[in-house]
Amino acid sequence: MVSRKKGSGWTTWEDMPIEEFRSRAEKARALADEFVEGLDSLFPGLVTLTKEQRKTAPRLRDGEHEMLSKVLDVVDMRPALFESLADQDEGMDPNRFETALLRDRIEKHLLFSKVAERLSSVGGELGDSTLYTAAKFRESLYAAYRIAKAHAQTDRRIMDVLAPVIDFMRKNAVAASAKRSKPAPAAAEA
Repeated sequence: MVSRKKGSGWTTWEDMPIEEFRSRAEKARALADEFVEGLDSLFPGLVTLTKEQRKTAPRLRDGEHEMLSKVLDVVDMRPALFESLADQDEGMDPNRFETALLRDRIEKHLLFSKVAERLSSVGGELGDSTLYTAAKFRESLYAAYRIAKAHAQTDRRIMDVLAPVIDFMRKNAVAASAKRSKPAPAAAEA
């Protein structure tokens, strides 16, 4: 938690003066950029999935890494039983099911998971604070928008200011309506 500056009169980010908040937000973005660059240099070639790929990517359960490693123990015990899988591991030898490669991938997944889990708490707090802040202004401003929109019909000055807002809201409403009316994929397609 951020401590209050002596004599400043504020105790949390909510009552922090906007100039101070802007300054700290800029510092936070710079730290985040530096951190992301550091991660990219630690793990060159990090993958970015599409939204659809992310939906269908496999999720491992707690303890599954260890269980899959035991499967590889069996493969190492009787490699001939698994020759038919030789070309499915995307390894270097198309004639051998490469257990060392697969063990490395399991461990890398586990280590990535631990780093991602640690980072998710920070991202979660920032994301939750973002949602919390939006709840502090959005509904009252939508009520103000509805009043302003009604007056824009008869007041040209209000319409001049509000026109881009009306267009923005209309586009979003049309897009949301189209998304709702789009049929869900059949179970066989999913």
